[in-house]
Amino acid sequence: MARKDGITRRQLLMGGATLALAACVPATPAQPQAAQPAAPAAEAPAPAAESGGLKDVPRNRTLIMAGLGGEEPGAFTDVADFNMYALGTIGRSGLVNSATDGLFYANMLDVKEIIPWSAESFQYNDDFTEVVVKLRTGVEWSDGTPYTANDVVFTIKTLMANALMDYSGDLNIYIANAEAVDDQTIKLSLTKPAPRFVFDYLVFWADFGIPFNMAEHVWKDVEDPAKFSNYDPAKGWPLVTGPFALVGTTVEQKIWDVRPDWWAAKIGFQKLPRTERHIYLPGMNEITMAQLCITNEIDMAFSMTPSNMKLIQSQNDKFITHDPNPPYGFVDWWPMGLGWNCMVPPFDDPEIRWAMSYAVNRDEIVKFAFSGASSVGFPMPYPDYRALDPYFEQIKDLLAERNPIEYNLDKSAALMTAKGYTKDADGFWINAAGERIKLDIVTFPQHPSATPCAPVVTEQLRRGGFDATFSLPADFINRLTQGQANAFLWGHGGSVKDPHKTMDLYHSRFVKPIGESTYPFYRWTNTEFDAILDQMAGLTFNDPGVDALWYQAAEIWLRELPDTHLVQTVIQLPMNTTYWTGWPTIDNEYVHEGFWHRSAMLMWVQLDPVL
Repeated sequence: MARKDGITRRQLLMGGATLALAACVPATPAQPQAAQPAAPAAEAPAPAAESGGLKDVPRNRTLIMAGLGGEEPGAFTDVADFNMYALGTIGRSGLVNSATDGLFYANMLDVKEIIPWSAESFQYNDDFTEVVVKLRTGVEWSDGTPYTANDVVFTIKTLMANALMDYSGDLNIYIANAEAVDDQTIKLSLTKPAPRFVFDYLVFWADFGIPFNMAEHVWKDVEDPAKFSNYDPAKGWPLVTGPFALVGTTVEQKIWDVRPDWWAAKIGFQKLPRTERHIYLPGMNEITMAQLCITNEIDMAFSMTPSNMKLIQSQNDKFITHDPNPPYGFVDWWPMGLGWNCMVPPFDDPEIRWAMSYAVNRDEIVKFAFSGASSVGFPMPYPDYRALDPYFEQIKDLLAERNPIEYNLDKSAALMTAKGYTKDADGFWINAAGERIKLDIVTFPQHPSATPCAPVVTEQLRRGGFDATFSLPADFINRLTQGQANAFLWGHGGSVKDPHKTMDLYHSRFVKPIGESTYPFYRWTNTEFDAILDQMAGLTFNDPGVDALWYQAAEIWLRELPDTHLVQTVIQLPMNTTYWTGWPTIDNEYVHEGFWHRSAMLMWVQLDPVL
C-alpha cells in the first residue's frame, strides 16, 4: 500500500447525441508546463468513417479518457490491428482494459487478496509443479460462444509455438504441458516448481497478467497468428469476453460500447457497467488535456503535473485526484530510472555506470522536475509500498557501502580518472583517443515522470562531464526494444509483494542482440545473478529463504549497477465528478485509477453516473 503514515524513514510523497470530440493535438517534445486559462478547445467533428451512425449515448454515460500511459502520442497507429500478442504492441486503448476479462484480479496498492473473475479458483499441487484452474460457468465470447478451458489452452499453446508473439518466451520457460481436463478445468504442468506463476501470469494487476483472449473457433484457422489483425467489423472481430465491444476505430479515437449481454451481468456475477461508452484518445500535449478537463470534454487524463492539476481544479472544481494533499496522485508501481544498453561500450563497464549515477542529484530532480511533489523513496527501483520495507531493512549494510542514489561528483571524477579519462577544454570526459562519452537519453514524448526528468538528468550529467543530450521521439518504444538507444529513462514494473519481480527484470533470458526486439531492454548478463533469481522464483511469497537470496541478488546488482533509480512515479490523474461517482481515492483504494491498466475492470464496475 502507498505510504500514508509519514512517520518512518522517509516523508510522505509529497446530452444525448454522439459526442463530438475536441481535436487531438499531437504531443510535442516541449517540456510540460502550466496551462494558461483558455477558451474552450474548439470542437472537431467525429471521424465520419467510423463514428458516424453510432447510437446516441448521453454525456453522463460516456467516459472519455486521454493519454493511455504515454505511448502513441498524437494519433493511434493500430487503427485496424487488434492482435494484442504481436511483439511491440501494448494494446491499452480498450481491448485489454475495457473488453477483456482477466481470470483473476489484484489491487497493486495493497495486495491482500486475489479476486476470482473469469476463473473461480486455482490450486497448486504440493511441490508447485502443477496448477489446476477452474473457470467460472457461464463465461461467453461476444458472439455468444461459450468461453472454455479449450480457449485458454489454445492461447497458451499458440503463444508457445510462436516465438514472435508476446509471452512466448516466459510460457516456454514455465509450462511443460497445458491440458483442458473439461470445459471448466485447465491443468498446467510446470517445468519446475513455480509458486509465483499464478500471480505473475494469471492475475491482472497493473500491466501484468496474460490475456487469454484467443477465441479458438476464430484463431484456429489463422495461418500466421503473429500477423493476424484480429479485426473484421462485419464478423464482430475482435471477439471479446469483457463488457465492451468495439464500435469505432480511427487514428483519433477508439470507441467501445457496453454489451448488454455481457456474461457477468447475465449470471449475476457483476452489474453491467453504467459507463455505456468508453472513448480512448491518444497521448497529447498536457496543456491540451488540461483545457479539455476544464471544459468537461474529457473525464480522465494521463497525467498532470501539480501546477496543471491545480489549474484544472481552480477552473473546474468537479475534478478530483487520488489524494487532495501533496503529492495528489497515487504512487505507481513503476519508479523511474536511468538505464543503459549494457552491451555497448563504455556502458558495458559498471564503473562508468557508477560514475554517471554519482553525477545525478535525485533531490534536484524532485525539486525542479516535479516542484517537490514526488519522492526518491527506496534507493533501488522499487515502488514505495509498505510491503517492501522489511526487505530494504535487510540490506541496509549493502546500501551503506554502495548507495546507488548518492550524489557525489568527487567520486564520479575519481572513477573516471582511474579508468584513464581526462577532461577536454569544454569540461567533458574523453578517452586516450580524445573521444567523449556521448549519450542521447531517449524517453516518452509525454509522460508525467519520464519526460520532466529528461532535461534535469541531462544537465546533471553534462555538469558531471558526460556529453549528454535527450530526445523524445515518437518511435521511442522501438528504439528501446531494439537496442538502438544507449541510454533511456524508463520505469520498473515489477515488485509489489517481495523483491523478486523487479530483480527479474535484469535476468539474462531477456538479452537479445541489438536489432532484435526484447523487453526488458537492459541487455545485461550475469549468470550468478540469474541462478539466484531462478532459485528465488521457486519459493513462495514470504518464504524465509527469499531473504538470503535477495541479499545475494542485491549485492551483485549494487556492484554491477545495470540500471539506476531516480524517483518514484506519482500519477496525478484528474477524475471528473461532473458525470461520475465512485472513483478510487486515498479513502477508498479498491484499485488505482490507471484506466490504461488491466486492473481497470475493477473501476468500471464501480463507477456510477451523476443523475
